Amino acid sequence: MKLSGEEFLQRAREDFPYAVDGGIERVVHTVLEALERHVSEGEWDHLRSGLPNSPAFVLP
Repeated sequence: MKLSGEEFLQRAREDFPYAVDGGIERVVHTVLEALERHVSEGEWDHLRSGLPNSPAFVLP
């Protein structure tokens, strides 16, 4: 079952309980930017297909 954007971010908040500037949204965005730079285009497309598809979830 695919999580909604807010469900995904809530799980990230639970798994990453540290306070950071920009909140968990910034952490998720930074991680996804790093992944995008270091995986093949096919791997990136596969990864994106499993992520939430909603306005609450911003992909690089």
